[in-house]
Amino acid sequence: MSHASQTFDYKRIYPLLKWIFSIVSIYFFVIQLSKMDNGNLTDIVLQFSKNPLIFSLVLILALVNWNAEAQKFKLLIRSEIRLTNIRAFFTILGGMAISNFTPARSGEYIGRGLLLKKLHPIKVVIATVTGNIAQVLMTYGIGLSCMVVMAFFGDYGSVWQEFNKVWMLVMVMVLICLLIFFIQPLLRWLKPRIPKKITKAFKLIKKYDRKLFARVVAIAFIRYTVFAFQFFLLLQLFSNFSLPVYTIALIPIAYVMQSVAPVPAISDIGVRVFVTTLLFGGLLSDTSILHAVTCLWFINLILPGLIGTLYLLSSTIRTR
Repeated sequence: MSHASQTFDYKRIYPLLKWIFSIVSIYFFVIQLSKMDNGNLTDIVLQFSKNPLIFSLVLILALVNWNAEAQKFKLLIRSEIRLTNIRAFFTILGGMAISNFTPARSGEYIGRGLLLKKLHPIKVVIATVTGNIAQVLMTYGIGLSCMVVMAFFGDYGSVWQEFNKVWMLVMVMVLICLLIFFIQPLLRWLKPRIPKKITKAFKLIKKYDRKLFARVVAIAFIRYTVFAFQFFLLLQLFSNFSLPVYTIALIPIAYVMQSVAPVPAISDIGVRVFVTTLLFGGLLSDTSILHAVTCLWFINLILPGLIGTLYLLSSTIRTR
């Protein structure tokens, strides 16, 4: 009887949660969109109208980006449930709808879980965390490599106008290296202080075999390459294609610096603008940077989040 009532409650609460999170998601989207400057939007639209091929390519890359994340998640849960490509794709967007307004994108687990009722929530969390670990490896692995390359071979005279900016990057690199060096002692210190339920959940990650995880890492690399090139295209577009090709190495550094800011994705545009200005300020105008960052933010976060919100709502209506 107890088990039956739990099952009943489990099915009842999901539609309600979908409605609540969808309404909150729409509220945050409206707030953020209302803050956008109309003058900047007009300039962005005008620039895209002059370069429709670039605009089309950026949108195609966005689709590839979302699909890569969907394939990664689909691969990680295939032993539990078989998803079609379309369902995996919209499950990812549903997760983004909630993750955009939650700190550290924690709502991603909730959104995916709400759309996969047959799958136990903890299994959704494990698959999502494993996929995120693969993506983090790309962010820090490529980012740190680019930091080293730029530190030894970069032309600071043209990239950074002020010497203190170089030191800021060096400090970031040193802090990350220290974190990596002390990660094992830190984990040993944390282990007895972490609730047992959480440690058990993370132990389950080890169940994925190396070949499968290698495939996930490969997809993560493809996804990383796609959105890095997407950003570079937008920076080139709004600089009238004046950026030297080697400056693409600054983008992974920007992603590393952005990743340490614990703010919801939907409201981190200020962090993105600051970091990009820090790195590209000597090469691009503030307006060009603002336009490029705004476009990337809208296409990669707002647009899929809105589609995901609509999918959450439609799935609620279908199950009634």
